[in-house]
Amino acid sequence: MQSDSMVYKRSLTVAVLCALFVPSTAVAAGKTSIYVADAVAILPQCLEVTTRELQFACHRIAPGEGVVVAEHHYHRSWNVDSATYRKLTIRLPPTVVAGDVFQIREGQASVFFSEGSAAFAGKRGCYGRAEYGSVKIVSLSEGRISVEVNASVPQKSPLDWQGDCSQPAVISQTIKAKHRLIGELSAWEGRPSAVDSPFSEANREH
Repeated sequence: MQSDSMVYKRSLTVAVLCALFVPSTAVAAGKTSIYVADAVAILPQCLEVTTRELQFACHRIAPGEGVVVAEHHYHRSWNVDSATYRKLTIRLPPTVVAGDVFQIREGQASVFFSEGSAAFAGKRGCYGRAEYGSVKIVSLSEGRISVEVNASVPQKSPLDWQGDCSQPAVISQTIKAKHRLIGELSAWEGRPSAVDSPFSEANREH
């Protein structure tokens, strides 16, 4: 008769072997949350770009009079073609204090959202600018900001694929971000160089 310890060891071995052979898509995820002062994003003309840039151009951060808050998610995969990204960018007035609530419909704040394939940047996924909702400043201290976003974002497909982006993205979350200088930002964070491509903007460096 087998002892309890032998049964346990055999069960443990089987469990480990099963775990090794269970198909897995996502193997790692990364999140970047930043806020930048004296900066702008989601400019009125930001969608006047090539098709491959539609999912990224409004996330780009430039010097200006405002505050930009951004949260980017990157999900790696065993299959390189299955890696995905998700980006949310918020433009606020230059002066904000804790307790402020800015209405999107009234133009007090702007919100842009996109998500899709990191490997096929600009070809697969959805993007859009929020038409209504609000952004609340939960807290603001030296080097840190917390904002609560509630918004509805009508979405489009960059290649106009029917049915891919028919439902609006409903954004309801709190972003806690650290201050960054605009000159420090990478393509992934919203500051691509002249030689960067949409692929650089869709893929986290490390």
